[in-house]
Amino acid sequence: MALDKIQGRDIGIAVEKDVNGTPTFVLVGCVTDSTFDVDTEMDEATCIASGQFKEFIGGQTGFTLGGTLNVRQATGADKDANVTAEDLLDIQLDNQMVQVRYRIGSKTGSAWYTGSALISKSSFKGQLKGIATYSVTMQGSGPLVKSFAP
Repeated sequence: MALDKIQGRDIGIAVEKDVNGTPTFVLVGCVTDSTFDVDTEMDEATCIASGQFKEFIGGQTGFTLGGTLNVRQATGADKDANVTAEDLLDIQLDNQMVQVRYRIGSKTGSAWYTGSALISKSSFKGQLKGIATYSVTMQGSGPLVKSFAP
């Protein structure tokens, strides 16, 4: 058994889109950094029998995904094979629930976490020198399902 180091480039966000009539998870292109946060509320369960220490039980769990990507425009045949900043902004403006997948690693057996999300924030940044960037935040809605890369 090996403990492989996972590079940042092996982590990714994919969004489900229709490709030639088939729902397909497509990696969000040109991501330079990404985040995947899972938060669990803590409900206090302290009582007189707890003594001097507080006690807690786990409550509801939620997740957010986010990332920054270099802005590129996909046209023609490349449009189906890519998810761009423009695609994500259109999804947000249409208030669409989207299926998202966060991938941890790129090898067979790598973990995939899949769930539904709404895009809650989009931010474009254009500077005089360098490529324009886009940041996105997606708020999870409902459960995450873990699966493994084939």
